[in-house]
Amino acid sequence: MLNISYINDLHIDHWVKWNPSQEKYKVRVQKFIQDLIDRSNIENKEVMIIAGDISHFNFINKWVLEVFNKQFEKTLVVTGNHDYYLISKNQKRKYKNSSMYRAIEMAEIVENLSNVVYFHSVYGTGAFSYKDKVFAGVTMTSLPETDEEKSFYQNIMNDSKYITSSPESYNSFDITVYNYLKELNIDVFISHYPLVRTYSHNKHLNDGSLGSYLCRVDEMVAPINFFGHVHEENQLYEIVGTKHYTNALGYPMEGLGSIIRQVEIQ
Repeated sequence: MLNISYINDLHIDHWVKWNPSQEKYKVRVQKFIQDLIDRSNIENKEVMIIAGDISHFNFINKWVLEVFNKQFEKTLVVTGNHDYYLISKNQKRKYKNSSMYRAIEMAEIVENLSNVVYFHSVYGTGAFSYKDKVFAGVTMTSLPETDEEKSFYQNIMNDSKYITSSPESYNSFDITVYNYLKELNIDVFISHYPLVRTYSHNKHLNDGSLGSYLCRVDEMVAPINFFGHVHEENQLYEIVGTKHYTNALGYPMEGLGSIIRQVEIQ
């Protein structure tokens, strides 16, 4: 048996008020994460899964992952859409107006955290084996296809303002990795975008939002899946012999009251 703890959509910079003193801000961010872990009452800290959207800044992501790095045997992370965001002129200048450069920096940060594994399509098609289970992950960016979906992305989604390059390029990277993983014996797959329709999707079937909130695939590569991107629900979906878990912390105003959840797999 393997204990997997999981959460997604932390959005830490919405929860912890900015402080001009970076050291004081770091203390607050790491205390917030430690408090979240403590109130979740996790008995066996084996694998921790974070299914994307940690924050808008890599230095905050680093502080968050430093805590999980110490608390869990292994922490597995994928990039969420907000982890691609370049929300300021300074960020755009730093990353040469490329969200992919921000992802590259995240990979470099994680190299210094011995118990953290970062899955990203730009780094190829690797899988990670731990305690007889094979894990893999990638963002699985949605692809707006219809005119209505493209209009929703351009006019409604902040992604169109803060993520450089088109969703087509990110989706292409992700699907290439996903198709390769079909050849491997993956036990657990982690994505940010869901691979299945969720309850919240059903509320918006005719507004074009599916093209920004669902990644369409023709088959599942793993029997157990973890995803993020939807905030309104903390659910398990069972679809054609596969399980899909999501557990959003979300934004403070949503009042979800989430804690880190845990599931035991054989």
